[in-house]
This record gives sequence, structure tokens and C-alpha cells, in this order.
Amino acid sequence: MNRAIHFLVCFMATIILSCCQKSIDSKNQINNSNTLTKNLTMKTNIGISKIDTKKEIRSDGNFNQITLFKVDDTINLEELKNYCSEVKPDYQHGYFQILVFFKKADAARFPDNPVTGMYLEDEDLKNIKATYTINNINGYSKLDYYEKNSLESLTQSIEIN
Repeated sequence: MNRAIHFLVCFMATIILSCCQKSIDSKNQINNSNTLTKNLTMKTNIGISKIDTKKEIRSDGNFNQITLFKVDDTINLEELKNYCSEVKPDYQHGYFQILVFFKKADAARFPDNPVTGMYLEDEDLKNIKATYTINNINGYSKLDYYEKNSLESLTQSIEIN
């Protein structure tokens, strides 16, 4: 009888400790999310503002994510390259992370294709200043910058380390 009580106490203690660890992990995720938001806010002082994010769950259990931004007219290639280098660690989860930089906030929208698909409509292409693609599985990380827009300008591609 004594062993049964001892076993039950140990079993209950294990469950309670497990629940406490899940609560701590949950609080850490919230704190990490708040830190990410603060970091992104601090990094947007150069004329870049986040508009929206959309996540697509993949059949393999991973996800692709696209994030839309608005950039000021005065932004240049070097500033966008530096920004992408700074925020790359914030987008290290998932399979694909695609950051699309629009010239006008009201023109920013998600593509009609799945997240890994890109924009095809002229009206969208006329408003895209840059696209930053990260493949977290194979390490691919490239910024495609357009002097005027993605419809009328040649692509200037820069690898981001």
C-alpha cells in the first residue's frame, strides 16, 4: 500500500512539473514574440513599415510565410540590403519567408497564387520595390531590388548572408 501511494505521489509530481514547464515555455514564446515586435519596430526607422503577414501550412508540416511592407520613396538598394541583413534572424523559422516591399501601402496585397508563387498582375508589379526571399532549408537568401518597380526595371539581385 505504501508503494502505491509513493508511486501516485511521484506520478502526480511529474504531471505538475510537466504542466509548469509548458507554462514557462508558453511565457517564453510570448516574451520572444514581444522582443521580435520591438526589434522590427526599431529596425523600421529607415522608412520601412510592416503591413501584414500571411502563413501557409505546407503538407510536410512546415510553413511558408509572406510579409508585406511599405517603403518610403527615398529608400535605396543599400538601405534595403542592410535592413534585410538585420531582420534575417527574425525570419529563421518555416520553409520559405518572403518579404515584399511595396511603394504604396494601399497597393500592398497578397498574391493570388500560393505563398511560394509570386505576383503576376501588372498593377501589383508596378508597386513592388523589392522582394526578399529566404529558404530556411537550403540557406538561399536573396534580395531582388528594382530601381523603379518590378514591372519596368531590371532586377538587381543581392545575396544576403
